[in-house]
Amino acid sequence: MDLINIGIILAYIMIGFGAIIAVGFGIKKMIASNNSLVKAGSAFGGLIAILIVAYILASDSVLTSYEEYEITASASKRVGVGLYSFYILAIGAIGSIIYAEFSKIFSK
Repeated sequence: MDLINIGIILAYIMIGFGAIIAVGFGIKKMIASNNSLVKAGSAFGGLIAILIVAYILASDSVLTSYEEYEITASASKRVGVGLYSFYILAIGAIGSIIYAEFSKIFSK
């Protein structure tokens, strides 16, 4: 092992410890406040609901032009779920921005 490999391994270890500490403090803060725990749970439940809707909407059909790339039906379904969930989340984000701006305009 040369010096570069040792440096890369040390960087991975430090990134791992940093991620564990950041997640640990977040969980500790969430447990300390019940209100934030409820908010996090509802956000997680909403994300699960979006993924379920995306799974229902996604198709598992594979076009004949993609068969040469060995795309399976399950891979096609996963890609569809990812695309549909992205579309739903993007539309939600854009809609919330538009709602926030219009509510500021009309509340004055």
